[in-house]
Amino acid sequence: MTQSDGRRAPFAPSWTFDALIAEVLAGLEQGEVGDAKRIDGRALAVKASPMKGNSEHIVTGMAALPPGFSTRAHSHAAEEVAVFLRGSGRVDIDGVEHRVSAGTVLVTPSDLVHVTHSDPGDEPLVVLWFYAPPGSEARWVEPERHETAGHAA
Repeated sequence: MTQSDGRRAPFAPSWTFDALIAEVLAGLEQGEVGDAKRIDGRALAVKASPMKGNSEHIVTGMAALPPGFSTRAHSHAAEEVAVFLRGSGRVDIDGVEHRVSAGTVLVTPSDLVHVTHSDPGDEPLVVLWFYAPPGSEARWVEPERHETAGHAA
């Protein structure tokens, strides 16, 4: 989109934490709500991405893991920043355990194998995440066209 003077118009998608959390938890419960989809036992919602046309160089999204859940081991070319909003668990990165809970910010370097585990109990692990560079999110935006278990470890 361009402005009348030919410059690119700014875009600035925004959401509240409460709305993001509600959407991804509803996706976990119901299967698909808004951008949230239940994929491989957890809910994922890609909110901004070049594939969606609302960002250029970064991807942001949400994930909700049910209590006692572990993702498959995976890696991706993107660096990932995860902001943990609810629940608790751990992320194993290249064999090193990192405990996480609400308020934790964790950076996963590119191409390192990692697994996210939510603690057992009553509360899902809810994560706001950012990837750069874009590309790894294709499996979440179009799960019917891509392997959803992540890149081969």
